[in-house]
Formats: sequence, structure tokens, C-alpha cells
Amino acid sequence: MERNLMQNNAQEQAKSQTVLTKPQLWLLAGAIAIGVACELWMEKDYYFLYSIFWLVALAVFVSLNWKRVVSNKTVIALIVPALILCGILMFDYMNFELLGFTMLAIPALMITIGVFATQEISLKREGKAVVGVLRAAFVKPFSAIGAYFRAYTGVFRAKEGSSAKHGWIGFVIGLPLMVIVLALLASADEGTAKLLGGLFEQFNVWQWFWRIVVVFGTSMLFYSLFYNLTWGKADADLAPVKQNWKFAGPGVTICMLLAAYALFTYVQFTYLFGGTLPVDLTYSEYAREGFGQFLAVTMINFTVLGVSLGKSEPGRGIKAVQTLLIVASLIVLVSAAWRMLLYTGVYGLTIRRVLPLWLMIYFVFLAVVGAVRVYREKTPFLRIGAFALAYWYAAFLCIDWNTLMHTFNAAHGFGG
Repeated sequence: MERNLMQNNAQEQAKSQTVLTKPQLWLLAGAIAIGVACELWMEKDYYFLYSIFWLVALAVFVSLNWKRVVSNKTVIALIVPALILCGILMFDYMNFELLGFTMLAIPALMITIGVFATQEISLKREGKAVVGVLRAAFVKPFSAIGAYFRAYTGVFRAKEGSSAKHGWIGFVIGLPLMVIVLALLASADEGTAKLLGGLFEQFNVWQWFWRIVVVFGTSMLFYSLFYNLTWGKADADLAPVKQNWKFAGPGVTICMLLAAYALFTYVQFTYLFGGTLPVDLTYSEYAREGFGQFLAVTMINFTVLGVSLGKSEPGRGIKAVQTLLIVASLIVLVSAAWRMLLYTGVYGLTIRRVLPLWLMIYFVFLAVVGAVRVYREKTPFLRIGAFALAYWYAAFLCIDWNTLMHTFNAAHGFGG
């Protein structure tokens, strides 16, 4: 009796793994739509179509997880900058030098949306979100490929009279017929051919074969990703970070950094406020030579600050050195900003000079949040910093910098 029960349970489990639900079957249609959008973008290489591709993917995911999305304020807060970036890219309101950043930021935001919508990420446990994003980018698009193929077989094994089965039969029959009809209409009418962008002007079997491969491959990866995010097993919770570092460890490290910054501050006050510069350096050369290093030092400071906030035992001593580290970071930022302003005063504004200044304003904001976190442990330093960066970049792209830079440079005699 017990053996038969175990066999029945095993059969039921196997059946549940092979039989897909209606939403899982309809996901196949959404995944194919994503694949078509991806192929159109790769074919035309338009930034407008790149945005459409990711917006279609977002629409498919939201339709599968509607209740999760609308009830999650964090996810809605992430969708806003994602839509802004897509809109800016769609309507060509984009400085060319920032194009690469934006094209990477959009999928990064989309994956983060998927993780926060389907995983329970509690405050001060954002490490789970980082792991979830990495798994969503490199593991989950491949680990449910079997479900993708089961979806095809499930469509045609659906019960007689089901809407899913009839809908897919109609899609499979209608798609090639639509392609044939469009090809015939394009060859018969010049207006239709122009509207279709010459899609059927030179019909090539191999070209269409590779288009099908792109659609198939893209739909397979997105089906696997969305299947795992929506119905897959939730990622395991990470062990809580223990604040068990004694003051001696992070305290000595931060104090050594502070000693270096004390020397640096003395030198900077001599140069910037004493009216002298290093030998044989002009203001522009002085401004340009160390700016990148300053930004690197600032990032090191905030990394050290973040680790010490998460791992150090709370106490007055560690709070004091953390506060001094934030002050030192602000001094470095002031020096870097002063250098960049000297540089722009000699050569005018370009997007490569405006963006670092904008980034430094973000670091000042991060320093303020860090100071609040030092004295108020419940402040989610990492989460606020990450979300603020997304909005900071989106806000930067919304400004017509070309007009502003042209106006500034013309007013200060740097030419058109």
C-alpha cells in the first residue's frame, strides 16, 4: 500500500513537471513576440527598436506578474527610470557618448525589476538581490529551456476545444500565410513595399532562416528566464551579515586612510588657496592630471565605508572614524570638482566634463546618506544609493545638455 502511494506521488510529480498551465503556455506567445522584437532591432539596428524590444519584454513579464508588480513599491520605483531611459532612446534624445551606458543600464534595470518582483528582498539584505541579478543574467535563461520545448508540445496536447490550443493552431497557420501575403502585396504595390521598409524587396531564404534562428534563440532564453522568475524556486536567503568586527580592524584601516588624506588636504589647501601651483603646470594641466584618480579614491572610500557599516560592531569609536572618512571623501570631491571647473574655465563644457560633475553631486548625496546611516542603523545605505543612481542618471539624460553647453561656450567665448 505504501509502495503504491509512493509510486502515485512520483507519477503526480512527474506529471506536474511536464504538464504546463495556461499562463505558462501563453508565455510562449510572449516569448516569441520578444524574439520578433529582438530580430527587428538586430536587422535594422535602430535605437527605437532596441527600446521596443525591452518594452515588449517588460510588458510580457508584467502581464505574468501583475499582482506582484502593482503591490510592490520598490518594483514601481525601478520601472519609472527604466521607462524614462527607453523613452529617451526611442525618440533619439540621447548624447552619442552616453549611448553605451544607456544601452547597458536598460537591461540591468529590467533584470533588477524581475528579481525584486519575484523575490523577497528585505531591508539591509540587498546582497540577495545582487546574487539574484547575477543568477537571472547567467543561470536562469538556460536552466528552464526544457520547459520551453514542453510548451510547444503542451500547446498541441491541450484539451479539445481549449482556447490556447485553437489560438496556437491559428498562429502557426496564420504566420506563414501572413508572410506570403505581405510579400505578394509588397511586390504588387510600391506604397506597401515602402511601408514595410523593403522587408520583402530581396527575398532570401538563408536570410529568413537566420531570422527564424534569432527569434527562436531569443524566445527560448526569455521563456526560460521568465519561467524561472515567475514559477521557479525562490533563491535561498543569504545568511544575515554579522556585525562582529572589533574596532581595531576597520578602525586601523580607516585611520591609515585618514592620515593619507590629512597630507593630501594640506597640499590641496596650499595649491588651491595659497595661490601657487606645482612647478611647470598650468591650471588646465593641473585640473586634468588627477581627476580620474580622485574619483577612484572616492569609490574606494565609499566601499570601505559600506563594508565597515555592515560588519563593524556599533560604537562611538567606529562612528567617529566613519564620520571622518566621509569628511575626507568630501574634501577629495571638492578638490576634484575644483580641478574640473578650472579645466572647463579654460576649454569650455563638453559632455565628458559635465557628466563627472554630475557624478560628483551624486557622491555628495551618497556622503549625506552615509552620514545618516552612521548614526541611524536602520537607514538602507546600499538600497538608497543604488536607486538614487538610477534616477540620477535618468534625470541627467532628461536635460538638453547640447543646448546648455552651446549657450555656455558661446557666452564665454569658446566658439559654437
